[in-house]
Amino acid sequence: MDFNGSSCQTGDVSPVCFSLKFCEIKDVSSLEFQGAMRIYCASFPENERHPIEIIRARVSSGKMHLITGMIEKDVVFMALLSPLKDTFFLIGYYLATDEEYRNLGIGRRFLRDLFTSRENPRFDHFLIEAENPYIDSDEAKLKRLKFYKKSGMKELKGVRYILPPLQGTKPSEMILMIYSPDDRDRLDGETIKDVIIRMYREFYSRYEGDEFLTLTLGTVPALSDYR
Repeated sequence: MDFNGSSCQTGDVSPVCFSLKFCEIKDVSSLEFQGAMRIYCASFPENERHPIEIIRARVSSGKMHLITGMIEKDVVFMALLSPLKDTFFLIGYYLATDEEYRNLGIGRRFLRDLFTSRENPRFDHFLIEAENPYIDSDEAKLKRLKFYKKSGMKELKGVRYILPPLQGTKPSEMILMIYSPDDRDRLDGETIKDVIIRMYREFYSRYEGDEFLTLTLGTVPALSDYR
């Protein structure tokens, strides 16, 4: 998965022009992997991220795809993607930009290139977990939600998605965001439940009967809009 191009952005900062390249990193001993993990650890709270050893194992095995955004030799963006087995969903588990390079359009450029890529047309839905900004009116969370919506993603309504604690004991309440290129705006509840069960099983090693999975599934309506 390779995306290449140049980007220029003006705004509240001085005009910035840079050559930006997105590429997949498979060598977990590389400097690029280390740079991506630095951004990963700085961008997500501990209870919402896997230990790096798990990320390293999943990237090495091909279960996760690590995409980096490079400006010359610097890693300025990272994304961890996973196709969800036996579904039409591609899951974006983590997307983050280095703090020094935020608000330059790098994340939006990545999503635009991802949504227009036809390298793997078998996956026609892209899904991410975003922190729920409504429960505490967190401005940073609201800003991220607006970013995803401006990038063409829609909020799955009516589902209270609980992210189980990946380190420690504190779960997180999330919102599921979906991109569909055919402009569909709803999914039936059984499809949503199947996707959530698979996500819990494949990436969190949690199975039916798990308390957080049970809580989440109990909120899924028979038909859910995303808008």
